[in-house]
Amino acid sequence: MKTIALIGSPRKNGNCDQLASKLLDSTEGFTKKFYLNEVDLQYCNACQACKKGDCVKDDDARKIIDEMLDSDIIVFASPIYYGQMSAQAKTIVDRFYMISQNPEKSLEGKKVIQIFTQANPGDAFDGYIKSLEAMPFAYMGMEVIDTIVAKGAAGKGEGIEDALKKIEELEI
Repeated sequence: MKTIALIGSPRKNGNCDQLASKLLDSTEGFTKKFYLNEVDLQYCNACQACKKGDCVKDDDARKIIDEMLDSDIIVFASPIYYGQMSAQAKTIVDRFYMISQNPEKSLEGKKVIQIFTQANPGDAFDGYIKSLEAMPFAYMGMEVIDTIVAKGAAGKGEGIEDALKKIEELEI
């Protein structure tokens, strides 16, 4: 089994990274992490060239998406900043467009585990997080098998205990 993690937090070893690492440690087979703030990831310019071939951008998004195409499970981890996923996470999500229109490259059937951290201890962002199961993941034929949210995770290591427990109980 091959599992890759897309880490949308700019904080290496922060809460998202710790939770994703715990999850990867519990899986068998090949694992790989992409720190989205450390790769060359350009914004989609909506040129539509990908509808007729490949994306015109020559960056690491192609490599990341190729790894996604070759994986069994995708771990998508992002902090919630100001009510939304991080800019790094949103940038790769926007780049999914390059294969969403290409029937030869499909993420259909891939399993996704979402991990979100948020400083807010309440459920203010639950609706937003739930919507991410539909777009982009279900829209592209992927199956979200679990969503793990660490609430009250304001500082490194804070508020992640319940999420760590949930990861330990996950059967992948």
